[in-house]
Amino acid sequence: MRSSSKVPSYAHIYTRFSMKLDDPLDFAKKLGASVLFWELPRALCSVIVRRSYGERKTAAERSFVEVAPSYIMSAVHATTLATFGLVIGYETLKLPIARDRYYLHKGTTLDFRSLMMTEIGNWLFCGYMTGDLAHVVAEYPKLGKMDMVVHHACFIACSLIAGHSQTMMLPFSWLLIGEFSTPLLCFRWLVQQLTYELKSERIVQWAKALGYKGESVSSVKNAGKQVEFLSGVAFMAIFFVVRIVAYSTGFANMVYHSRAGTLDTIPKWVTTTLLALVSCGAVLNYYWFSLMLRKALRGPPKPKTGDASASEKKEE
Repeated sequence: MRSSSKVPSYAHIYTRFSMKLDDPLDFAKKLGASVLFWELPRALCSVIVRRSYGERKTAAERSFVEVAPSYIMSAVHATTLATFGLVIGYETLKLPIARDRYYLHKGTTLDFRSLMMTEIGNWLFCGYMTGDLAHVVAEYPKLGKMDMVVHHACFIACSLIAGHSQTMMLPFSWLLIGEFSTPLLCFRWLVQQLTYELKSERIVQWAKALGYKGESVSSVKNAGKQVEFLSGVAFMAIFFVVRIVAYSTGFANMVYHSRAGTLDTIPKWVTTTLLALVSCGAVLNYYWFSLMLRKALRGPPKPKTGDASASEKKEE
């Protein structure tokens, strides 16, 4: 452990994974390593997808092969970091004093192992968000539109400010837990690709395995719409739990402690900025959930009749 007069006075515990914005070289090395941690497997995933997919004759097939690695890595990242979030949340909620859950200080009861896990998780989160934002911007709007750019930028800023100031350990945990909804979002994207772009018969097999019969599996589009709706409802349910209930509860707790004076030791600009950024994240969550809810309330799509699948036409 070591100290630095440049680090805020309330923070007194450091590890080799601490984020120090006032040391540009150290910061650049750690950020670069964190980005590479995700970019190297993304590159490997791209090679595997290209080799396993085979011929890419159409524009839709080429686009799928190009974009698929980003969605695969998104699901891997989300599962990994959300698990980190659960552990960090458990460790911080065990702390008996509220301020120990929000910032480090001389008498903190947050143990060194938990601090290291929090800082490693923060670097992995920041590294992925930074690399993925670069991909989103470079391939705009294939991987996401402006709401995704804003989402990534907000949470990169949260990561940098909280990591450098060694604050907001508990909010970091529920922010990460929200990533549990991402794998289902990636699966829904895959369903949409198989249905509307690749027109793959595989989606018919999936629909049948899920119990759909008759007209619902009479064509790729009919089957795909049913599976897409089902995956959308599942995604909405998980999203509601982790990004509406958990996020809102954590945010309310953060606001409460801010107004109660628990966070007064933290420089005002840190608390105010993080509250503003987390508020932006909450607004995005509510906006996305309203879109999902509106679509879900329309009910499952009605299959179109008289549109036999390619395999069924061959059998006839």
